[in-house]
Amino acid sequence: MQQLTQQVEQCFTLAEAFYKRNFPRPEVVLSSRKSKVAGSANLSQWRLRFNAHFYQQQPQHFLAQTVPHEVAHLVCHAIYGRVKPHGAEWQQIMQQVFNCPAATTHSYSLKQLKLASYEYRCACQVHQLSVQRHNKVLKGASYQCKKCNQRLRV
Repeated sequence: MQQLTQQVEQCFTLAEAFYKRNFPRPEVVLSSRKSKVAGSANLSQWRLRFNAHFYQQQPQHFLAQTVPHEVAHLVCHAIYGRVKPHGAEWQQIMQQVFNCPAATTHSYSLKQLKLASYEYRCACQVHQLSVQRHNKVLKGASYQCKKCNQRLRV
């Protein structure tokens, strides 16, 4: 947890030097609940939540990429207000302030999490949909395969 909070502090120090202004420090939470999300920034509560499983899996990468990613959301909100979560403003902070690629997704392994999923099929393969996506399908949403463009079916 100490390395995590130190990295958050380092990111805010970089942002303060770049923008020549101070930012309040957020509450930092290390969560052990099962989730595909590596980290999240709660703008209204000024809180950063990080996934302990992914942090333990690849701590150096997590500190170098995931922490700046989430801090950038808070900095972006403080400077620009309500904008697209991974829009041009956020990307600029990632690249120019933190010197990080503006990646919107992570590549940590989900295998050990053993999250519940539902099998859906298309013409070319079987897909595993999360409980959340399955519930959206039950409410009328639909998803399609990126390879064959066919609608996924149970």
